[in-house]
Amino acid sequence: MDSHDSTSSSVTWPRRLGGVLLLLIIIAFATLRSAWGTRLDTFTIDESYHIVAGVSYARTGDFRLNPEHPPLLKLWVGAWMPESFKMRPFRPLNEKLEERDYTEEIIYADNEPAAVQTIARRAVWSFHAILMLVFGLLMWRAAGLAWAAGSLAFLAIEPTVGAHLPVVMTDLPLALALGITVVAAGLAVSTWRWSWMLVLGLALGLSLGSKHSALPGALGLGAICFLAVFTSGSGASAGAWRIRLLQLAFVALLGYATLWAQYGFRFHAGSDGSDAYNRTLSDKIADLRIDYWRLALQYTDDGRLLPRPYLWGLADTVRAGVEGRGAPEHFIYGTLYEGHPPWFTWPAIISAKVPAGLFALALLGLLALWRRPLTSSQRWMLIALAGVSVFHLAALIGSRGTYAGLRHALPIVVALAIVAGAASARAVATKSRALAATFALLWLTALTMTAREPRLWEYHNELVGGSRDAWRYFANEGLDLGQRFGEFVNYYKKVILPSGRPYYSMTWMVLQEQAKASGAMYQRFARGLDDSNVEARYDGYFLIDNSRLLRWPGQDWDPSVLGPLREVARFGNYRVLEGQIQQPRFRARSLASQVSEYIHRTPNPDWAKVALRLAEVVKVMPASTSNAILLGNAHLKLDHRAEAISAFEQALTNLKAEDLTKQEVELVLTRLRSGEPLDAIKPVRDPSIE
Repeated sequence: MDSHDSTSSSVTWPRRLGGVLLLLIIIAFATLRSAWGTRLDTFTIDESYHIVAGVSYARTGDFRLNPEHPPLLKLWVGAWMPESFKMRPFRPLNEKLEERDYTEEIIYADNEPAAVQTIARRAVWSFHAILMLVFGLLMWRAAGLAWAAGSLAFLAIEPTVGAHLPVVMTDLPLALALGITVVAAGLAVSTWRWSWMLVLGLALGLSLGSKHSALPGALGLGAICFLAVFTSGSGASAGAWRIRLLQLAFVALLGYATLWAQYGFRFHAGSDGSDAYNRTLSDKIADLRIDYWRLALQYTDDGRLLPRPYLWGLADTVRAGVEGRGAPEHFIYGTLYEGHPPWFTWPAIISAKVPAGLFALALLGLLALWRRPLTSSQRWMLIALAGVSVFHLAALIGSRGTYAGLRHALPIVVALAIVAGAASARAVATKSRALAATFALLWLTALTMTAREPRLWEYHNELVGGSRDAWRYFANEGLDLGQRFGEFVNYYKKVILPSGRPYYSMTWMVLQEQAKASGAMYQRFARGLDDSNVEARYDGYFLIDNSRLLRWPGQDWDPSVLGPLREVARFGNYRVLEGQIQQPRFRARSLASQVSEYIHRTPNPDWAKVALRLAEVVKVMPASTSNAILLGNAHLKLDHRAEAISAFEQALTNLKAEDLTKQEVELVLTRLRSGEPLDAIKPVRDPSIE
């Protein structure tokens, strides 16, 4: 053990208390800064879904709602909600659309959203504070107090971390839980003590219970721990590897049991043995197009090897993330890429969101690691960190889910924090005042470069011109996730409402139930399936997000269509335009959305009406794959072979060779052309619905 390891037995209790106090001060600073930088935010578009599910879990023990995310954070938040929080009785729900409606109605129609948000924020701040404290204490034990304090300080300063500290979403819990697991692994495989194996198993289980995307990191960690069996330590007996393998088996079983514990050790969603999801698990598994995933999940379900709600969510994650619901185009540093995102997408996203000062600290941390001898626990912590980070980043690169932005890469931000912490350890250990002053200056620079950011979620660094102009370089949820809607509501009540004119929403960041509850409901371009405004003339105000100012060839969108309108207000990533416009594409998009809602909310849709309306949509928007597929499905229902072939051929022209949906459409076309009875052909699932 080196002289800088704060776990030395010579450390006195006053110094231990002082160290704990230092960590608590950093966490308190992180929370206060988060509170200031998110004080104007309304709910993100996902939070109502998670909150209602959490209350449902806590009160009923039923896990039918929101199974696409494991329950760790939701259970915590649900337990915080008071008895006054109103819930509706369960009802049968069809697809995510109805489930979203159900949860949003509970938050925005049955409860007071602002009051619910206040409670939820306190709950999540406390949850993340506990995780950060555990992370800091383990870092202290594994790498020393200076390293632990430096890593926590990095997280306290980093804007995206601060933005996530109060929100009911699963990205930051995953990142912190994986960070805890990495440090616990360093302690476990450097000592091979059963006590640290216990900590590692619990941490692994909490990681798995935070988000399904913990699985790649867990695989990377497993590979490193297996390597450590044969390479960690010195002077071990020839048979030590057998004991070590047994210890790793214990870790795996404990992590597995901890995941089951979060579901109450039940296989089914309901305590009565029911599984009333918005879509059956058998259908979710059947939707998968990659054979080995479909077979593996079916085998796991048949063997009851994992809780069924977790399996449902895993099937959903594979369908959406691995097989790809992602956009056909990706806007990276101002350049548009079609098809699968380029390999450098995630490094690019990270480079634009993390403050330059913190990047410099991470780089200095790498230099410090190169120059400084490491203890066994430090060395194995870093090796485990590399394994988890490489596997997580590889999973991101293999997906098309670039829509989420940095939040899906938060485990990499925690990895940067751990590396940057080494710079603090070096600064404390060095006898060079100049070097220590340089490290201190970098910390101060990182703080001052971000301290004035009024909206932490929107922060982008100088590489993209700062937060205001980041939309010119990226178009993902790192720009906003609906938090500015409250500001728009104030504008609506002061300007739009008195004018007597409607406003139209052209951004999916505004929820219908949220708009209704706020008294600022938008007018839809198509007024129902029987809309008669064929000329598509509109007069009033138009709420857009900045991505509408970009050209998207794959979506057949050209911002020049907004030419007749003038900008009258801006709220971060929102803009308000005003004027008169004639644009059939606006009506077609609205009509398509309402047809999709009608199909999924109606037990027996009028397929003739669906086909008629979708034919209008596809005529105006020939590049829309989803609508062409839905039109083909409608003609299948109507027994219209020629029309179904035509619609699916249209869909095929828009699909890239690597798109797995293309295989489905080609198979359906082959069966249609062969003369097979139409009632024997399964409709193609809308790829955008997951």
